[in-house]
Amino acid sequence: RIIPHSAIPLLRHHHHQAMDARRRSPKKRKFERVPDQDSPPGSGSAGVDLINALPDAVLCTIVSLLPTKDGARTQAIARRWRPLWRSAPLNLVADSTLSRQQRKRVVYVTKILAEHPGPALRLNLPYIRRRDYGKIDGWLRSQALTDLQELHLGYDSQDSPPPSLLSPSALRFAPTLRVATFTDCHFPDLSAQSLNFSHLQQLGLYGVTFSALSAHYLNFPRLKQLTMSVVTILEDALHNMLSGCLSLESLLLEDNVGFARLRISSLTLRSIGFSAPYTQGPSLFHELVIEDAPCLERLLPLSPDYGPTIVRVIRAPKLQVLGVLSKGISKLHIGTTVFQVTAASNSPAIRIHISICPYFSLPFFIRK
Repeated sequence: RIIPHSAIPLLRHHHHQAMDARRRSPKKRKFERVPDQDSPPGSGSAGVDLINALPDAVLCTIVSLLPTKDGARTQAIARRWRPLWRSAPLNLVADSTLSRQQRKRVVYVTKILAEHPGPALRLNLPYIRRRDYGKIDGWLRSQALTDLQELHLGYDSQDSPPPSLLSPSALRFAPTLRVATFTDCHFPDLSAQSLNFSHLQQLGLYGVTFSALSAHYLNFPRLKQLTMSVVTILEDALHNMLSGCLSLESLLLEDNVGFARLRISSLTLRSIGFSAPYTQGPSLFHELVIEDAPCLERLLPLSPDYGPTIVRVIRAPKLQVLGVLSKGISKLHIGTTVFQVTAASNSPAIRIHISICPYFSLPFFIRK
């Protein structure tokens, strides 16, 4: 249809009136409430805000489980949410999710610890740099970390010279910790003190150096899982440490140095994983002795090509799995039976079932 030229001004006038009316009208809501699909018709629950219907205690639990930045941002949701972050147990994880820049992470940690009154659920500082050591002690003494349950401290291994001394303030959480990890640090010499980690259940030590430990220096009455990897510790200190683990069920010893012979007696251990460190010459860790382990079920060499040279099992009546043996573990003692691996043999792996009643009945492999 052809519009007459004389009608064009009138059309423009109507168009401008319509645009003005649209601008003056209230904006439509971008999101509309959706009725509860699970509610029966006529129940009256359509459009109910189920999240805000939860009690504050539940909302605080939700906030404490969120990543650190997201938990703090919940203060902007609504007026009711503003005090919840400060009331929830603090979950402070200073990794790349908080900021990709190390200097900004330091600023954020300082600000969060100053604003949150505590208590704390988790503190994770995985990339502590030497230039920030002056702030660490102040952070660990913060009131916001009262009753801390999880602590993960990791010092930057690229700082020279490693390892860095662990701040003694980190040990003030011993009575409340349930999970702890320490990485690339030197434990302080606190031989005059006795620390009781009365609630600790999981402990991970990676690249940690220990000084001498007395028999009653560290006590872990409820510790279930202990992992030690690339740890430097003397033989007596390691024995004293293990003697304080009264409920230990899982023990992982990987590439540790400082001891030649390890003797293990435990009424609760169920699984042991072990390996000697890879070296160009003979490994210092050359003998593992299981003296008395009535609950032990798994004894697993993690890197059998590297040793230890001798594995001796004196008493382990429930042992079922021994893993893979090789020329790195050249001699295996089980009760009074000795198995020797000779370098001259080229035979493939052999499955052997041993039954030395009433003490042993287990399958294992010897790889020549």
